[in-house]
Amino acid sequence: MVTRARRLGWVVVIAAVVTALVIGGLRDRGARTDRERADAIAKTIKCPICNGESVFVSRVAVAGSIRDEIARRIGEGRTDDEVRAIVEKAYPGSQLVPPASGFSSLIWVLPVFAVVVSLFALASAFRRWRTTGAAPVTDDDRALVASALAAEHGAHAEPIRAETDDGPV
Repeated sequence: MVTRARRLGWVVVIAAVVTALVIGGLRDRGARTDRERADAIAKTIKCPICNGESVFVSRVAVAGSIRDEIARRIGEGRTDDEVRAIVEKAYPGSQLVPPASGFSSLIWVLPVFAVVVSLFALASAFRRWRTTGAAPVTDDDRALVASALAAEHGAHAEPIRAETDDGPV
């Protein structure tokens, strides 16, 4: 019964993680100003001439042009994804952050899922190792070890004597 309770606990944890990821990915962030939207988009666009900077941070002229283009497209009523697509078309490979929707959302979900599954597998393995213990040593095992030692060290090897809690075996 205890193992069922533990399994149920893991199922609850996994369900909570998946639920949190789904809610986090789908929740409506509410109305934002055009400036907040432009800044958020600019933080996800890579500066084409800077090394590792977003156009939000960069102060070179081309980054300023891209920021202006983002603001202009938002002013036209374009969605954030449309604006990103326009910039991506003009500057291929400019996305710093993969999209968080559709098939690309797996980039965000799979590592979390892999960690949860790995932790579950490790916990299960440790529990199984702890409960099963070591197999008892048989006479065949002793004979096998003795013959291996005899072959390695010559015929003068002494037989191995195992000890248990009850005394020598």
